[in-house]
Amino acid sequence: MAGEPIKVVFDCNVIWQAFFSATGPSAQCKKLVDSGEVTLFLSIAVLEEIRDVLLRPKTRAKFPTVTSEAVEAFLQDLADNARVQKSVPGKFTGMRDPKDEPYINLALAAGATYIVSRDSDLLDLMRWDTEDGRDFQKRFRSLKIVRPETFLEEIERAKNT
Repeated sequence: MAGEPIKVVFDCNVIWQAFFSATGPSAQCKKLVDSGEVTLFLSIAVLEEIRDVLLRPKTRAKFPTVTSEAVEAFLQDLADNARVQKSVPGKFTGMRDPKDEPYINLALAAGATYIVSRDSDLLDLMRWDTEDGRDFQKRFRSLKIVRPETFLEEIERAKNT
């Protein structure tokens, strides 16, 4: 993989999974960021959402060993290895789930090639058999929304070419 690292945005569920599992595909995606093989872009809004999700009472009840200190250390590590966009223009609207719009807007502002997600509202934008998917892909040809496993496969393919 020659040249600049690939620019990527991870959505909250991918980061959540990387926090809770050091061995899964999401953690492998984070390791690509930590090694500098890809450049992760974050925004203040995304960091706040991740913090909120990780510290919710429901999450803490399910994972009682999660502490505020562990979450803050993880978020600091994430931010230290990423580029944090202080301001992200809201160019894209109209999602089925408006809470996903910050990820698309961040990717557009950063010039990212990928959004890595498990969220069907985001992944469905890659479907040509829907009007929303066709419209999105025509408007944003250089942006791909993929699952962590697909992202890892594409990065590995790029290394081998």
